[in-house]
Amino acid sequence: LSTWQHASELSKLNRAPLGVPMALSRAAAIDLQQAVDCAEATHGAFDPTVGKLVSAWDLRGPGRIPSGDELRAALLRVGHRHLRMSERGAARTADIQVEEGGFGKGASLDWALWSVRQLPIQGVLMNLGGQILVYGLQTSIAIAHPSKRESPVVMLTISKGSVSTSGNSEHHRTIDGRKIGHLIDPRSGEPARDVGSMTVWAHSGAWADCLSTALFVLGADAAMQWAKTHPGVEVIAIDELNGELRARATAGLKGILHSVAPSAVKVEFEND
Repeated sequence: LSTWQHASELSKLNRAPLGVPMALSRAAAIDLQQAVDCAEATHGAFDPTVGKLVSAWDLRGPGRIPSGDELRAALLRVGHRHLRMSERGAARTADIQVEEGGFGKGASLDWALWSVRQLPIQGVLMNLGGQILVYGLQTSIAIAHPSKRESPVVMLTISKGSVSTSGNSEHHRTIDGRKIGHLIDPRSGEPARDVGSMTVWAHSGAWADCLSTALFVLGADAAMQWAKTHPGVEVIAIDELNGELRARATAGLKGILHSVAPSAVKVEFEND
């Protein structure tokens, strides 16, 4: 999945001639299809084809602010509709660039779990750089303050599924006095506004990864509304307004989500 590696399947797909199907391994085809499905489910708030925007803002380097013309040109080369999927392959119908940053970690966790479940195990906990996947093992997961990674705010207790948190606390940069986050809104081409942090609990790592990015882009109000119409997805939004910490969560987390001292934040649960 790495587009950092020249010989990877996604790198080859990004260089493939337009309109020409390229064969993918079963794993890569499944992962990419899930990313496209998430893009469709969130109406483009997440999109795996944001590579041109990542380059325009130099998000893999020190960062830069693109000109209006550059941004418009990059936006014309973004859109999962330009990725034609088949059971074992894909074709680009426009000069899009697939970027794995919003789904690769979660997909990797899913395949790791698939491998582990071939063994005689009863439960497993996997943590891949902050995203967690649990199977058959009751686990309490601390969710941190949006701008203070070492300060837990709430604790979530689960025994299955994956938990992913998206935010800008660690990966933003300041350019010409402007704070630039690393999460891009594929619809506008601009970095998503800072809404604190967005945590998603979903059945799989890939979906939790994609959705935490998409719902961060949408913001807390829209994220809560989206979750109401998508059973099996639970959301926690934490932000800070005028120095006051706030936490909102979907109703399905009642009884398994609690405030952690010394944050003493009151968790507001959405109505069923």
